[in-house]
Amino acid sequence: MPDFSDKNVFEMYVANGMRPGFWLRRTTWGNTCARVVDVGEIKGPAPYFGNPKVYADIYDLRTGQLKEARSRIPAAGTYKTWRLIDAPSWWTAAD
Repeated sequence: MPDFSDKNVFEMYVANGMRPGFWLRRTTWGNTCARVVDVGEIKGPAPYFGNPKVYADIYDLRTGQLKEARSRIPAAGTYKTWRLIDAPSWWTAAD
């Protein structure tokens, strides 16, 4: 993974039309990924937007097994930690 992302999680949310449902990997997670399920109210200016709480479902990237539902994502404002990814091949939910 590259050292820095061009967007933090808040900016990814805004770029996604202020809708959850996008996928992330954390640079230290190995074979784990996350699907953002909720972002709190945007209250401030970019790039941190008031630092709203971000929640995601955490999955095993290889198997699709849900490891933790609605986990709070730490350090969503950093550019070094998070990477936007495509939905994994096993993801079949329609929304």
